[in-house]
Amino acid sequence: MSSDVASPPETSLKRTSLYPQHAELGARFCSFAGWELPIYYTSILKEHEAVRTKAGLFDVSHLGHLEVSGPDAAAQLQLLVTQDLVALEPGQAIYSPMLNSRGWIMDEMIFYRLDPGRFRMVVNAANGDKILSWLKSRLKGGAAVEDLREKVGTVALQGSAAAEIFGKVSSLVLKSVPRYHVVSATVVEKPVWIARTGYTGEDGCEIFAAVEDLPAVWKGLLRAGQPEGIQPAGLGARDTLRLEAGLPLGGSDLDEKTTPLESNLDWTVQWRKGPFMGREALERQRREGITRKLAGFEMKGAGIPRPGYAIFQGETRVGQVTSGTMLANNRAIGMGYVPPQVAKPGTRIAIEIHNRKVDAEIVKLPFYRRPKQ
Repeated sequence: MSSDVASPPETSLKRTSLYPQHAELGARFCSFAGWELPIYYTSILKEHEAVRTKAGLFDVSHLGHLEVSGPDAAAQLQLLVTQDLVALEPGQAIYSPMLNSRGWIMDEMIFYRLDPGRFRMVVNAANGDKILSWLKSRLKGGAAVEDLREKVGTVALQGSAAAEIFGKVSSLVLKSVPRYHVVSATVVEKPVWIARTGYTGEDGCEIFAAVEDLPAVWKGLLRAGQPEGIQPAGLGARDTLRLEAGLPLGGSDLDEKTTPLESNLDWTVQWRKGPFMGREALERQRREGITRKLAGFEMKGAGIPRPGYAIFQGETRVGQVTSGTMLANNRAIGMGYVPPQVAKPGTRIAIEIHNRKVDAEIVKLPFYRRPKQ
């Protein structure tokens, strides 16, 4: 690869510390949540396939790191999320929505309990300021929040070959770390946190490093993974992979008009733990019943479902697409909100694409599940 990379044009969008590496690799960029990010390097389909069959490396440093610490951190965070953070042991991680008083999802995030009194939160890029402000307004003495968004970045190593590649750059045996756990380690001699989490439905890890160390980590992983066929992967493949794995996207499938009960996240609501923000609203919705539900569908006719397209059952509009894409072999899939009775697998529906109704069928999520090894 040549080191003579043309200077990028001036932009108001934020860039990660890996921007020069992306440009050198020939990335095509897009705007996302105020960031200029690589959407693909070769093609979305090729990068998607690389993750499913070999390994892909993602720069996800646009995700925001916040840290809540103090002797009362667990007890105070417990009141702000649906999951049971008090029960989380140091070294464990958990996925949880954070709700407002109406039970609507402000953001969904992963909490990592690094120490008994220290929690790392990784929040969606578009919601960092909102969640930081929310925490500052609600945390009291004994718990404080620190904004690490300018200090810490993340790369995600995902795929069946991830563990083998990781072993070439670290003394840590990746498979010795259980899923949804986090440990400190070194990668290419840089201090990092290794989280056994991801957003692709594949095996792998996410690596949290100081922004100044990310280029060395990125280059080291790409170099180590060449024999296994590792590919740098952009935002496009990350989106198609997460959709295929049936994982909702904040801002598309989830927003501040959506509850966990509607979005198949009822499993994250720990009713036994006691009070939490939004609990009363969720209890009311549970008693009265939901009027819509997030469902997956597969196209039976030709066409690609896009967010905003109408969903029909017969001549009646019953919902709207929130996510959709075309995968390899002309397989088009999507998700959207429909009445609960329509959300049952096997239900025939139609997606309105360019003023014509195209046949589709509700299917069980996820669309893809990684084979057990």
